[in-house]
Amino acid sequence: MRSSATMSSLPRLVLALGVALLVAVPVALAATPEQVEYAEAVEPICKANSEANSRILKGVKAQVQKDELVPAGKRFIRASTALGKAVTQIAAVPRPEAYAAKLGKWIGYLKSEKTFLQKIGKALKGRDKFEAQKLAVELNKNNNKANATVISFPFKECRIDSSRFI
Repeated sequence: MRSSATMSSLPRLVLALGVALLVAVPVALAATPEQVEYAEAVEPICKANSEANSRILKGVKAQVQKDELVPAGKRFIRASTALGKAVTQIAAVPRPEAYAAKLGKWIGYLKSEKTFLQKIGKALKGRDKFEAQKLAVELNKNNNKANATVISFPFKECRIDSSRFI
């Protein structure tokens, strides 16, 4: 049987480790000056695209629920086109050399997001709600990977939250 001294020190140890993690994780994820500079350059592009897609896709969930699939599909295709323009602008922003590969991978995920939006739109226009739902799941997986790739960057507008739209 354990002594009461050993039992009471265990919760303190767990608490101390928890506090240490809370302090260490933000420090480990602190953005470098290059990451901050890059984020400042692309955030306005992301913000403009996010606002455009909010307008384009406003109410699209309700349309899909009411089986108004063709008009909803057209809206997804318009959102895909808007995102494509934003991705082209983002890709033109010079990337810090130390993060070029990571940002290239992220831009690849953004291109995939554009493709998924287009495919969802085509599926809805073809009245294939099941296919659109499958693609939406894949879109969410893609977007999670994109966000994880650039987690150390101080993005706000460039974080992808597709739950706002689909």
